[in-house]
Amino acid sequence: MPIEVQGTFVSQKINKIRWIPEDYVETKCFFTGSWDDEVNSIKVWTFENLNEEEEVEYPRALTEFPVNGDVTQIKFIDKNKIAVSLSNGEVKILEISVYDKQTPLREIYNWRKLHNYGEYPCSCTSLDTTEGDIASVGEDGNINILSGRRGEINRTISDADSCSLHSVCYIKHNEVITGNIRGHMKIWDLRSPNNKPSASFLLAGDELAATCITSHPTQPHIVLAGSESGSLAVWDLRMNAFATSLLKAHSAGVTEMQFHPENPHKLITSSVSGEIWDWNMESMTKSSKAPDNQAIALMPLDDKNSMVVNSLMPTLHKAINTLHCDKGRILCGGDNEAIYLIKNFKY
Repeated sequence: MPIEVQGTFVSQKINKIRWIPEDYVETKCFFTGSWDDEVNSIKVWTFENLNEEEEVEYPRALTEFPVNGDVTQIKFIDKNKIAVSLSNGEVKILEISVYDKQTPLREIYNWRKLHNYGEYPCSCTSLDTTEGDIASVGEDGNINILSGRRGEINRTISDADSCSLHSVCYIKHNEVITGNIRGHMKIWDLRSPNNKPSASFLLAGDELAATCITSHPTQPHIVLAGSESGSLAVWDLRMNAFATSLLKAHSAGVTEMQFHPENPHKLITSSVSGEIWDWNMESMTKSSKAPDNQAIALMPLDDKNSMVVNSLMPTLHKAINTLHCDKGRILCGGDNEAIYLIKNFKY
């Protein structure tokens, strides 16, 4: 079946979108987080038929949770809890009912002014989660490690950077990588008592912000960062001085990227240029296997044409800020105040 794209106008600029996982059925519910509105919110939506004769399902908002500030990131802590970062420096943990998605979201923890310049809050630009812990970064250049189970701040690395941090990603439970507004990447060992990075390197030579970072789902030593220029940098952290490959990609900044949860060779990226692309990353990993059956090396990509990239929908005139895949369906949203559902994606 060919790819189908269905757009729905929702009257809010969407900064983050996430499918809500279901165990045994194809999920129909998802979260959105808005930005640049008088009152921003986190909404729970479901896809449903408007009438029985039509097969097409449209999104309908079930609940709305207003927040102060723009939603900058949404990540799951477990199946029914999300961590949300906001531009007013807050991080919240919200819970959705397992049984009834129309029950309003419940706030469990809230860290106010977590990122700040003294009395004045500044934006919490991003966060990542692993095994109930949360790592948050902000414009103040600080990293906070939070316990999602106890609601405590486990650790703060003050002045982790001299300028605004834009992205963070867990590599292991005790190791995070951060990217700043000038494209400096740093790895932090959370067991180390001193507030110094264990490694640092550059995204590229042009001092552009690292807008998003993700690690390979089956080979966590392979890390990808998207830049403000639209390129993708790929590192093998076992030899991390220089990016193994720098792929010229979108014509403007990469906003989000996700490896497909069921096929680690598929990478989906979205961009400020209004594009959403599907990358076949298979050519980047060698087929030779180590004894533990992990691919043992990352191929330097000399021949840029060997990377297969497909556009998943026509280019929009506004930024696509966010995407999330679930099997053959991809959700995305952006600054044109619409939500798009891409169906029949072959993964």
